Formats: sequence, structure tokens, C-alpha cells
Amino acid sequence: MASIQKLELEVAEVKCSASNFYGFFKNNINKLVEHFPENYQSVEVTEGDGASVGSARLWKYELDGKYATLKERTVAVNDQSKSIAWKFYGGEMMDYYNRFGFTLVSVTPNGEGCCLVKWSVEFEKANENVPTPNAYVNLLDKITRELPAKLH
Repeated sequence: MASIQKLELEVAEVKCSASNFYGFFKNNINKLVEHFPENYQSVEVTEGDGASVGSARLWKYELDGKYATLKERTVAVNDQSKSIAWKFYGGEMMDYYNRFGFTLVSVTPNGEGCCLVKWSVEFEKANENVPTPNAYVNLLDKITRELPAKLH
């Protein structure tokens, strides 16, 4: 049986206030399509309001030259620690992983107009031949670093 693994990403100097960065992922995550059209074709809310626990979305995206779909559900939101957890339950990714999820672990003010952002990616490979999902961590890193300039 495969074990649950975790990859973590910490970006120390995101040039955006903590509340703006967190607010984007809580309330406007579907706008990733506008800001990163090279990666996202569409994000459709399929259940809920798109911001609260239980909301679900259908993503169409491109990663490493491959187009895919993904179904995701928001499973936790904590406004105090500025954290959100999403679990994936459908789409091509689930051919490779028994379990997969992203967590915006925390968004912490770090100087004037900056914040410290921590992410984690939890996954369980379907078998030992499945690669570690570094491409998803790299995409989170890209979005975390480039998004603030697109929000102004």
C-alpha cells in the first residue's frame, strides 16, 4: 500500500498584502483563467458558491504540455490563519493518484505590502511508477510569485 506524501512550498516575499492574496484564492480563484491563460482554460463552479466549504469546481488546464480536467472540492477554510484546503476527486489526475489535494497552509504579513505564503501538496500515488507531482508545485510557485503583479 502506498503512503500519503507531502510536498511543501514556502515563498517568503510575495509582493502583496496577506489579505489580498488570501482573498483572491478564497473568493476569486476562478480568475486564474484570466491571469494565467497559458495554464488554465476554464474553471467552473459546479456546486456551492465557489468560496465556502463544500464548493466544487471543474478545472480545464494545461501542465507540461498536457491538457487535462480536474474536479476539486473546498474542504476547509480558515479566515483567521488564512488557510484553505482543496481535495481533488475526479479527472485524469486521479488515474495516477489515489488521493491528491492542495492546501494554502498560511498567508502571513511579512513587511509592508508583502506576505509569506506556505503551500502543501498531499498525495498518494496509485503505484510506485507514478512520478512525484513536482509540476504542480512548480505551478503553485509560479502563481504565487506572479499573481501579485497581476492583481494591481
